[in-house]
Amino acid sequence: MTNTTSQRLHQGVSALHKLDRRREETRSPRLGYDTEHDIVDRELRELERDIMADPGALESLFVRLRKPEPRPKQGN
Repeated sequence: MTNTTSQRLHQGVSALHKLDRRREETRSPRLGYDTEHDIVDRELRELERDIMADPGALESLFVRLRKPEPRPKQGN
């Protein structure tokens, strides 16, 4: 089943809220840290992919990096 971006974000936010409640209940601030990290990391990767596929108005803000030109070999 493919989720839309909106559905995926709502599910992620819901999961993060549940983690926060459990952290408060258990007084364990690191509870679910890996899950939280996975959710945030996934969303940032998806956002980056979507922007790179269609930058729209953000394109003017991109910095294009040029690969350095290879140095000519020097004789011994």
